[in-house]
Amino acid sequence: MRGVRVAADRWNFELAGCGEIITPIGGNMVDERHPGHDGTAFRVFNAAELDRRLGLMAETGLNCLRQAIGVNEVFDPATGLKADGLRNWDTFIGLCEKRGIYLMPVGGYIGGNDWFDEERLADSGRALDESCAFWEAFAGHYAGHPAIWAWDLRNELLYWNRPHTAAPDSPDARRIEAILKDQWPQWLETRYGTVAAMNRAFGTNYATFADAPGSVDFVENPFDSCTFDFRNYLNHRGYSWCKRQCDVIRANAPGHMIVSGNNAWLSPDQNLFLANGFHNRALHDLFDFITFHPYPAWQCAPGGRGDPLDGGEAMRYWLSTCIGTARIDHYGKPVVMQEFGWYGGGASRFLNELPYRGEDEHAEYTRTLVTALAPHINGFLNWPTFDMPAANDISNHGGIFTHNGKAKALTAVYAELARDMAHTPKRRARATTTLTYSLPGLYTSRAYQDRMWDDVHAAVQSGAVPDFAFI
Repeated sequence: MRGVRVAADRWNFELAGCGEIITPIGGNMVDERHPGHDGTAFRVFNAAELDRRLGLMAETGLNCLRQAIGVNEVFDPATGLKADGLRNWDTFIGLCEKRGIYLMPVGGYIGGNDWFDEERLADSGRALDESCAFWEAFAGHYAGHPAIWAWDLRNELLYWNRPHTAAPDSPDARRIEAILKDQWPQWLETRYGTVAAMNRAFGTNYATFADAPGSVDFVENPFDSCTFDFRNYLNHRGYSWCKRQCDVIRANAPGHMIVSGNNAWLSPDQNLFLANGFHNRALHDLFDFITFHPYPAWQCAPGGRGDPLDGGEAMRYWLSTCIGTARIDHYGKPVVMQEFGWYGGGASRFLNELPYRGEDEHAEYTRTLVTALAPHINGFLNWPTFDMPAANDISNHGGIFTHNGKAKALTAVYAELARDMAHTPKRRARATTTLTYSLPGLYTSRAYQDRMWDDVHAAVQSGAVPDFAFI
């Protein structure tokens, strides 16, 4: 294997030393464990079984796996790398190299969960120090390893004021909210210099910077300057959190790319708290390529625009907005759909209960989505690689393969995609129009964002290819 880098055209990926074009086509997770609930493949390590699964991926033509590292299996902040866990990872990365599968290893929360941990993410002190120590040791251990496509800081970063099980007014929620707001007065002082200048900008009469309100929850407050500033403050905080770790990785594993497994900061029908503090538009310069994770969950929820699998206008609207998201997230770098999918072969749930869908419906949905997005995206990683029967969301029937590795209808779609994308330079579709929107409007008003998506849909359906300007 040869290392992967962004090509000179800033859209393709190529192999170092020979310039051969490669596009990431694959999946997330090598086994049926959901890293947010069941741990990772390294909790109970089975090298032979993982090799079998990697072989199934390779036989299908897949070349990339996004895999949770299982940070607590390999690292202790007091003693450093754990010998047994590191031995398992050495074995695993060797199996990936043997099968020709590149890795996007995803970091987790030391002492917490590998996928989501709102409390530790809010802590920019000890938790961040331990994360930096982890990357120094782990990325340093694999410095220069050719099987690493890129290091992925975390999955779907967002600042949120409570764990999933906590009530909005619980002591935990209030404590985390206070942690997230502790730098807000200082940020305002840096921005405005004096309270008087801030009051002129806000049209207020606050006595101190600390009096200015800020809510981690989204509050509809169209074009309000203070509300807009608080979203930017969270992005500033998220930027600093990411930059510290990126600097450590680049110092200890020079030549490896870095990415953030991000959910879209703009997406139709979704709650505007998503991606709090980690918007691609604010952080993109830290990363070598940009990712987003589109799922039609919000469209299928009550009040949404309808399940794309029902076809018709619901599917057309979803395709238009996915194209819009891909165009929004282009910052002169490749854009990869690093996690996406739906489900087939059973009933499922995601925000609400979802009906039975057949494997053929799942496969056709993916084929339709990939075909529509191929002119705007350079990489497709399905969620998940293998069905996760114990999962409480679409992961239960979302895999390219069944939980034990049998081919599904979707397997053939990925085999076709891998053949079509192999070794061929890609071109990003040239824009034919620019859509311009108010960033304060998008940050403060769900109604304004909804109107934007209607505009995007109309433009795409008319045959236009949009790019975006935010003012």
